[in-house]
Amino acid sequence: MQQNWKAVAEALKLSRMAMGWSQEELAERAGTSRATIQNLEYGQERARISRKLRDVTDALGWPDGHLDRLLAGEVSGAPGQRSYAEGARNTDLPLAVDRALGSGDLLDTQVVDLGTPDAQMIVVVRAAEGATSEQITKALEEWKRVQSRMISDEKSDS
Repeated sequence: MQQNWKAVAEALKLSRMAMGWSQEELAERAGTSRATIQNLEYGQERARISRKLRDVTDALGWPDGHLDRLLAGEVSGAPGQRSYAEGARNTDLPLAVDRALGSGDLLDTQVVDLGTPDAQMIVVVRAAEGATSEQITKALEEWKRVQSRMISDEKSDS
């Protein structure tokens, strides 16, 4: 059976980056080495799924079975990603917003309290469909800058 190790590598990297973790931080959380994370993210074909790989996917919070389905080509991407074609439409949202929510790679989400029990803002950060690792890294760096500004604005309002 053909297994897609490159898809696993990309999904691992996207999951790690979406968590805002370095390779070293993921390695620490998974109880392995940075070199192991680098090798897994490289996507070299393997004879089997190692215990270390399972530990890494556990640290990333992947649901049981996702890795096996990813290798078999039954799913694509990291858990939590969905394409517009795969998911049901959120009928209470404008079509343009719904399409934007369903395209590209999910990088992060945040619920922001607007200071009143009647309202909150939901932020969804997605990379463009087919974005490269470099583009995703740049998008995550920009999101971190925006988050910092939001926090400083929140403190100045207090």
